[in-house]
Amino acid sequence: MELKIGYKKIIDILTQNKFLIEYNLKNQDREIKFISYDSRKVKPDTLFFCKGGLTQQFKEEYLVQAVSSGAVCYISEKKYADDINADYFIVNNIRKTISLLASFYYNYPYRNFCLTGVTGTKGKTTVCYFLKNICDEYVGSQTGFSSSIKIYTGERDEAAVFSTPEPCELQQYFFEAAQNNIDYFTMEVSSQAYKTNKVYGVHFDNGIFLNIAEDHISPTEHDDFEDYLNCKLKFIKNCSNVVVNSQTDYLNDVLQAAENADSVILYGTESNKHNCDYYSSDIKTIENLTYFYAKSDKYNYFEQFAIKIQGLFNVENALAAIAMAKILGIDDESIRRGLIKTEVPGRVNIFENNGITVIVDYAHNYLSFTELYKFLREKYRGRRIISLGGTPGGRHLKRRRDFADIVGGNSEYVYLTADDPYFEDVTEICEDIAGTMIDTPYEIITDRKEAVTKAIRTAKSGDVVVLLAKGAETSQKIGGNLVPYESDLTIAQNVLFENVAAML
Repeated sequence: MELKIGYKKIIDILTQNKFLIEYNLKNQDREIKFISYDSRKVKPDTLFFCKGGLTQQFKEEYLVQAVSSGAVCYISEKKYADDINADYFIVNNIRKTISLLASFYYNYPYRNFCLTGVTGTKGKTTVCYFLKNICDEYVGSQTGFSSSIKIYTGERDEAAVFSTPEPCELQQYFFEAAQNNIDYFTMEVSSQAYKTNKVYGVHFDNGIFLNIAEDHISPTEHDDFEDYLNCKLKFIKNCSNVVVNSQTDYLNDVLQAAENADSVILYGTESNKHNCDYYSSDIKTIENLTYFYAKSDKYNYFEQFAIKIQGLFNVENALAAIAMAKILGIDDESIRRGLIKTEVPGRVNIFENNGITVIVDYAHNYLSFTELYKFLREKYRGRRIISLGGTPGGRHLKRRRDFADIVGGNSEYVYLTADDPYFEDVTEICEDIAGTMIDTPYEIITDRKEAVTKAIRTAKSGDVVVLLAKGAETSQKIGGNLVPYESDLTIAQNVLFENVAAML
């Protein structure tokens, strides 16, 4: 299928949405063959978006590079120098413009399959994996997927860079899935996806709202909690069917946002069953499998399931996926097979050798810290817990206090190290955390690989070493760059199983 977009259609879309300020075109009948905001990806006959970032102005040098590589037109919120030999459109909202034009250029591909989005402060990735595997089992082949860990479209199976991709990439992934006749597509939808209009104009067949707590409040993310909450509520307003955790904070706000949805399903625990359409009960762990019943008094439903991923909070995540699967009309046996096969890289991955237990988990905020350490204290009662991690640079200082209070308060020893420092000094971040930890011994090792290696190599039999936040991620965000990192998951297994020589 040939992809293209004509100037006249661009004028039409921008005018209808009241984004167009002015334009200058040599030939209004021209058709564009490619779209991009990345000057490194420009091809001949490209429409180039001068995007910039939330805290960064777009650099004119990128436009110059794009034009020299084949861009024939640019769209921007300002006009650039006359000697730039390209047509242009000037708009009042570049990010919304990108999302709308990307959807049109790829022929609204998300309309060709069942699109389900998942949002929440914690648990998005795990629920997406549960639901994807359920859908895979139901159709007998892989279904579409976009998470903070990986992308699958039928054409690509690769590591992800963002929780929710930028609109040009996202619509391309949707297009590839549609071209490969994929019936279901499951994706994480972050609050930033709405803050930066990555999914502006996209309607979701289904949405899952897991939970919300104060997080992602900083100059580079959300101005305040109200903004954070409202971005998540925008997602719910754009879903036809909604599954909601009945015990989430701000439940009434979520339900109000879903008032125009075709259906709203609530899930939760047995203690709150009178407010739930589906609830979990009779939870027990046998040989590293967690068994539970999913019940519904409303729908006369009573089925037992099992999951490999440990932690009671993952029963809650599994139940969210079950509730959505029932909306999709998926049979119980497919649900059962999908749940039991699910393993999520970097989510409560447990390794044991010589009496030492190493746990790699993506926990990185108040909610996830709280649930993880509740699980650790119950499962490893009486054992010494050694934690390793830090907090990202350029983020709300509450993240540092939460780390000190919850991680520090539940650990016998803490290694403070790098965790996506961005433009901040790692040592200063670690010292900020240490300054609010009470009576917990700690050590600052700024090199994360060195810190992970030491934490495991010096652990004694019976110790539980907890590696926080990075999980299976293979890069660190340092300055404005993604710097390769071997991943906590890889380093932990190599060190724990004595492949230390290969590490040093």
